[in-house]
Amino acid sequence: MMKNILFPLTLIIVVILGGVSADFLRNRQMETATNPDTHTPKDKPDSHGDKNASAHKKKDKNHKKSKKKSKDSHGSAKNDNGSNAPTYIKFKRQFVVPVMEDGNINSLVLLNLNLELGPDAPANTYTLEPKLRDSIMRELLALSHSGVFSHDLTSADTYEKLQAALLLASQSIITDGVENVLILDLARQDQ
Repeated sequence: MMKNILFPLTLIIVVILGGVSADFLRNRQMETATNPDTHTPKDKPDSHGDKNASAHKKKDKNHKKSKKKSKDSHGSAKNDNGSNAPTYIKFKRQFVVPVMEDGNINSLVLLNLNLELGPDAPANTYTLEPKLRDSIMRELLALSHSGVFSHDLTSADTYEKLQAALLLASQSIITDGVENVLILDLARQDQ
C-alpha cells in the first residue's frame, strides 16, 4: 500500500519542483533581458571589432553630453548606457479572443504579443503585466465586438488597426516607454 502512495506523491513533488524551477529561470531571464548591464562583459567588442569599446563610448558620451540619445555610425538610436538593443516584454500566455455571431462563439482568435520598450520605460514594467494584459484584453474584446476579427486577418488594414489599438491600450498603462506592439502570431480557429 505504501508503494502505491509513494510513487504518485513523488511524481507530484517532482512536477511542482519543476514548475517552480522553470518559473524562477524564466523570471531570471526576464530580469537579464530588461537590464542588459547584468550580463554584458566589459571587454566585449563593439560592432566594428574594437576591443576597447569603453574608450569609444567615453569619447562619444563626452562629445554629445547634452543629448540623452545619440546616433551611432549606423544611424540607429542608442540609449543612455550605449547599447542600441531594444527591450521587450514577452507575455507569459497568449491572448484568446472569442468572436461572437448571433450570440454564439463562431471562432477564437489567438494572439501572441510582445511589447517593445524604449529607454524611458519604468524599471517595474514586468510587475505591470497583469494590468497590461487586462487593458489589452479589453481592447481585443472591443475589437471583436466591432467586427475586426470577422474580416480577413491577413489584410494589412486589419493588422494596422489591431496594432494601433493595442499600442494605445498598452500606453494607457505605461504612459512613457511602450514604443510598439509586436504581433508574433495571429490565428483564427473556427468552431
